[in-house]
Amino acid sequence: MSVACKHVLRQDMRSALCQWANLMTPSPSSIGITSTSSSFSTRSSLLLSRLRPQQPQSRSFSGLLPSTRASAAAFVVKKEDKCFWAPRRHYLHTDTVAATDQATLPTKKRPLIRYIPPGLPSTDQKHQTLTFYTITPIPESKLEELREELFLQLVKFDITGRIYLAKDGINLHVCAPLQHAESLRSSLQTLVLDRFGKGPDGAIWNVSCDQTGERVFRKLKVAVKRQLVVDGRLNQWAIGDSEAPQYLEPEEFHARLDEVGDKALLVDMRNHFENEVGTFKTAVKMDCTTFKENMDLLDELLEGRDKSKEVLMVCTGGIRCSVSGRYLRQKGFENVKMLKGGITSYGRYVKSKPEIKSHFLGKNFTFDGRRGERITEDVISSCHQCNTPHDNITNCANTRCHALFIQCPTCSQKWNNTCGPECHHAVETGCGPAASKPYDYHTQVRPGSLLTTEISKAA
Repeated sequence: MSVACKHVLRQDMRSALCQWANLMTPSPSSIGITSTSSSFSTRSSLLLSRLRPQQPQSRSFSGLLPSTRASAAAFVVKKEDKCFWAPRRHYLHTDTVAATDQATLPTKKRPLIRYIPPGLPSTDQKHQTLTFYTITPIPESKLEELREELFLQLVKFDITGRIYLAKDGINLHVCAPLQHAESLRSSLQTLVLDRFGKGPDGAIWNVSCDQTGERVFRKLKVAVKRQLVVDGRLNQWAIGDSEAPQYLEPEEFHARLDEVGDKALLVDMRNHFENEVGTFKTAVKMDCTTFKENMDLLDELLEGRDKSKEVLMVCTGGIRCSVSGRYLRQKGFENVKMLKGGITSYGRYVKSKPEIKSHFLGKNFTFDGRRGERITEDVISSCHQCNTPHDNITNCANTRCHALFIQCPTCSQKWNNTCGPECHHAVETGCGPAASKPYDYHTQVRPGSLLTTEISKAA
């Protein structure tokens, strides 16, 4: 039996063991969250450690220890299972902890929280996708406490999505049942804005420009991060010590583009796979895969530029422009303007004004299950497998690959929602090199050349 097939069988066995463990585990008193006893937490931790894949001898595993580093509120046992664990601390292998300062580790484990993600909604249940961020100082000593409070409060409303906390503020992208949308706003107002304020940038709320519909996240994740947005400049500059850029409402931004045309510098601060399916007509598009790369390219783009000249900036929801705009202000650029609420707010504006001509063409990429929301009917991209004009972004069905690429319906049917012959073979048979290849983020988001090569081989 090949190594790949053995790997697939081992994954199936682990999945079956997880399902058996869920059946054997005492049910919580409610669908929401219940506190667990110390003995139950101990048995759960032991079970999780046994279900982990075997580690190489050089990385021996003997248990779980709490870490003081950034942590996530949801610890997934297995993708296909219905039960998830939400530890109040991130957990590291003991050999990793050995390399850290042992004196900084807490002496007592904190209990786990039993988290059951919401089940399938009813067919008539409508959900609303919202984003919210504010740049305001939050004491580091309060971050863990705030993370737990947010998780415990919002999970009651069947809210799913991602919430990131840092000493510089909060950034969230969530999906809420329509009847609980106001409860979400009220909770954030009480737990965040009333306690820590909203900073000079204000509190930026945004609602998807799509109609309310299906849930676009599977579970709720609340995490503490070292930076609100990872810019690769940790400890090199402080967001809180910089001035905010000038925020333009969508109608003001539209009017400004009408006025300056292609004479102004308009920078699209998104990744290449985002601006491939939609962008502003005159924008400078960054060929990058991370925000850190984006910031490096921004430095190169503005090197030697007159700092009194206008710089316009856009991104999906505004958070990346708020950070990069402050960065430019600290570097001495005097006339930095950004689209408040990002492309999402601009999309709602142009849809509400059918008589105006949109400066944005195509789709606005979204980091959720939709993979994008349509702003205009223009299609500015092509299928990565056959070059037919198309702009639907999807992920390869082979989870070991998970390539992010554009695929038309014809190629989707031909290759069974995979990125090419190798992954198609892996999905169909469970064997082959693609069934066990290591995951790589940069390969995932830049699969173009790989797809061309694979399709050529098949031909």
